[in-house]
Amino acid sequence: MATKSQSTADTVPARPAESSAAESAEAYVRALMAHGVECLFMNPGTDTIPIQEALSKLEQLGEPVPRTVLCLFELVALAAAHGYYQATGRPQAVLVHVDVGTQNLGGMLHNAQRGRAAVLISAGRTPYTTDARLRGTRDTYIHWLQEQFDQHGIVRNFVKWDYELRRPEQMGEVITRAMQIAASDPPGPVYLTLPREVLMTEVGGIRLPNPDAAPPARLGAGDPAALRDLAHRLVRSERPVVLTSTSGRTRQGFEALVRLAELLALPIVERRERTNFPTSHPLHQGFQPGPFVEAADLILVLDSDVPYIPTQVMPRADATIVQIDLDPVKDRIPLWTFPLTAAIRADSARALELIADYAADLMTDEVRQRVEKRRAELTVRHNERRTARKAVTMAGRESQTISTEWLGYCIGQFQREAPDCVFVDESLTSHVAVWNHLDTDEPETMFGSGGSSLGWGLGAALGIKLARRDRPVVLVVGDGSFVFGEPLAALWASQMNEAPLLVIVFNNGCYNANKAPLISAYPQGYSVQGRRFVGTDLAPSPRYDLLAAVVGAAGERVEAPDQVLPALHRALDQVRSGRSVVLDVILARA
Repeated sequence: MATKSQSTADTVPARPAESSAAESAEAYVRALMAHGVECLFMNPGTDTIPIQEALSKLEQLGEPVPRTVLCLFELVALAAAHGYYQATGRPQAVLVHVDVGTQNLGGMLHNAQRGRAAVLISAGRTPYTTDARLRGTRDTYIHWLQEQFDQHGIVRNFVKWDYELRRPEQMGEVITRAMQIAASDPPGPVYLTLPREVLMTEVGGIRLPNPDAAPPARLGAGDPAALRDLAHRLVRSERPVVLTSTSGRTRQGFEALVRLAELLALPIVERRERTNFPTSHPLHQGFQPGPFVEAADLILVLDSDVPYIPTQVMPRADATIVQIDLDPVKDRIPLWTFPLTAAIRADSARALELIADYAADLMTDEVRQRVEKRRAELTVRHNERRTARKAVTMAGRESQTISTEWLGYCIGQFQREAPDCVFVDESLTSHVAVWNHLDTDEPETMFGSGGSSLGWGLGAALGIKLARRDRPVVLVVGDGSFVFGEPLAALWASQMNEAPLLVIVFNNGCYNANKAPLISAYPQGYSVQGRRFVGTDLAPSPRYDLLAAVVGAAGERVEAPDQVLPALHRALDQVRSGRSVVLDVILARA
């Protein structure tokens, strides 16, 4: 009898009697299951019908299949798979149709690349043949239009691996190869095309992959000598700072940074792509790296693609700068010239644990005295910052309009009253107001895309909710990003899959991500002087709250400062009862 150690694949004969001969498409479904794929996010076409038939057949025969999450637009599918991966660390799958479906993934492919989301993207391939004797051959007008010279070229800049399935017998090994590469450090999306003739080819038996024989490659703690040297430098440092963006992508990374920071009283400045460090902790020093970068004698950069903006702030010439990252030199970013003393390729969670071990052995009375002095100074600074922020915010209570700062404050108050909420952030130009007031002290409770393509939030929130059924998921999103995220498709999917979302739209009536840099570049220009901003105003704004009812969700328009908190609580009550809610919060015009 064969065991896993004896064979890299198990042969499962096609079912006799109650089912027809197995097609290669069934091998696709079973291979996904073998690799632990829980959700297949899809938008179908004529080329995906064999997989749809396989899903229906296997389900009716009592075999396990992935949950099919139908998305009315492809970008929602990829954003949702991205979010699901962030929330679980387990790669998911997306299925779209040929070249047009691939193109409709749009900027979400950029986000999956930059956000390091391990996702298997499968697309159909226009049938090769026109022979009526063959199954899967061309039989529809569009089959000639949808063939491109290089369909894979649409995605090749953005994926780690791409391949076209050529033989039905390859299905198991090809899916295994795809998943292994997607999940290997640094993770990222992969792309596989599936010709219809191959999917519809009957096979005598289906060979399932053994994932244990193709584990993903994982980075360890990094070079011990480099980490030991860094520990010595940190212990000696007078003015260190830690800049981080995604080191909290796992609970282990979150806890490791807390341990090291508390040991050496390290100030933490973060960009909140994840929950990297408790915001209420006295060592948390906010989100503006400038003052710390300029003064630091040692800068430790953790999992950050852009630690600071060189045109706005520069480190000291004699500063030690160390980057610990899955990709510390950013070899997929063509121009990346931040100065480094050392680049350590590692899983930052494991590296931080080892650095803390080394540093603990180096502590002397003199070092402890210096550390405690720094801790006291940072605690004072932390408290002063929070007090000043509160004073500024309270002015919003008396205003006739809702300021971004006031909305951020209300969301923070709401979070403290509903601490089980998980937040997804695509607030963009309003993000500082959100980050300043949202005390997410628990790991894995804040998610950002890691990229720069807008429209990610709605789909990502859907994926995160499917993965976190026990937690309310709250999306904070700009009005432009809300529109870009295909709200009809995303909200419909949330309702259909019983995955209710609370969506808070920051409605400032403009594309502020475009307007703000225009004002900065031309402070005395015609746009500013004449108050004529071409291509930015969204007035009159669409009624985003009314859109919700189209798919059975609830909507509410909020226009007064004193109504924000009550509206948030009303919305959460509906979400807890199983209904998505869109809060259209009308802000003072930017």
